Amino acid sequence: MKEKKKRNKQPKNEKERNTEKHKSKKESKENKKIKKDAKMKFKYKHPKLAIILKILLVLIILMIVIGAGVAIGLIYGFWGDDFKIDLSKLTMIENTVIVDSNENVLAELNGNESRKIITLDEMSPYLPKAYIAIEDERFYQHHGVDFKRTTAAVLSFVTHFGKSTAGGGSTITQQLVKNITQDKESSGIEGVLRKVKEWAKAYQIENELSKNQILELYLNLILVGGRNYGVQTGAEYYFNTDASNLSIAQCAFLAGINNSPNRYNPYSETDHTELIKKRTKTVLGQMKKLRIYKSRRI
Repeated sequence: MKEKKKRNKQPKNEKERNTEKHKSKKESKENKKIKKDAKMKFKYKHPKLAIILKILLVLIILMIVIGAGVAIGLIYGFWGDDFKIDLSKLTMIENTVIVDSNENVLAELNGNESRKIITLDEMSPYLPKAYIAIEDERFYQHHGVDFKRTTAAVLSFVTHFGKSTAGGGSTITQQLVKNITQDKESSGIEGVLRKVKEWAKAYQIENELSKNQILELYLNLILVGGRNYGVQTGAEYYFNTDASNLSIAQCAFLAGINNSPNRYNPYSETDHTELIKKRTKTVLGQMKKLRIYKSRRI
């Protein structure tokens, strides 16, 4: 009997230790599976509550990120150059025009870009309004970042499982920053950091320029299709006219294609007529909603 007791007290051999490790791993996997099943059951039993909890989590994260962006925007002078906008880039160079002694145009040198710079007064009054209507309806109310629209875009992204129906959250000022800096990161930590930098720079621009200056710069800078930049070049390219002569529908067309100019190009081999009509009507509908023009045949 004494010998048996002594044997029981002896250390476990390697085989027994391996058996216990295997058993422990198996139990751990089973516990994880049970927890996962519990989460899935909760999701299916309470789908609305699961979405609400997910939204709350996103809102908390969003508010933290927005708070960081605002803080950086307010104190950008104490941070590195990554959070500052180079104000020298807020100027544009238009095409070089060669004329003869009688001011007749002999040639136009445009390099990689075709652009003609004009003022807001030289545009149809409906043109800037069309862009504001579809791109940034609270342009004259915010200070570079539209928190309401940004929140709506994030919520839509979450509730529609990665497919947002609310459009982007970038304001015209943010788009201007993006066009100037040409920053491309859009996902992961780099994407979040790019967005925070964008907010800080948008805030700085709003403190340096008036709203009309920002809008004028933006409308002269944007791509309108092919190698054409700026609304004056767009008016000539699509309608063979001056930007000041554009009709409401033509203004709506130019503003509508802004999200993807080459996709709506009427001169491409693919027929985009229906796509163009649909997008133009969307802009006109938004303009009507904001009472930019009265309901009438145009």
